[in-house]
Amino acid sequence: MLYRGECRAVHDSNNGKIFPKNLNGEKEVVERMDGQFSLDGRFTLGPTEANRVAAHQIETGLYGGCSVSTTRSHDEAKRFALYADNQGVIYWIDDSEFESHGVLAIEPENPDIAKEQEVTIRAADGGEIPAALVVHVEFVERS
Repeated sequence: MLYRGECRAVHDSNNGKIFPKNLNGEKEVVERMDGQFSLDGRFTLGPTEANRVAAHQIETGLYGGCSVSTTRSHDEAKRFALYADNQGVIYWIDDSEFESHGVLAIEPENPDIAKEQEVTIRAADGGEIPAALVVHVEFVERS
């Protein structure tokens, strides 16, 4: 099971759908000499899915990627859901069905923040994560 935390306002404005920042964006990206990345071996030459994930770890949607952040930790998802608001939602996402829905998941080998247990996902077309994968939407509030 994967979890995605989102503030309530975004959940409501998206009608409960999960979208990447760059809807139908790039599946593979190229690093740029723009000061956003370091020469730590995380990026490779040329456009790759791994570069999309590495860029996403630096900044959501960096270089036009179509990534969506999820986590293996329910607690981390709750933290993200309530990061900027007093109300949020946690999407429970069934990752065992990803292949049948064309969703790709990549778990970074050396994540920036290991405790987040991030798994970066994307839909086959770089768009909405299929609603059939969301098995539960949990509403949470800051206590």
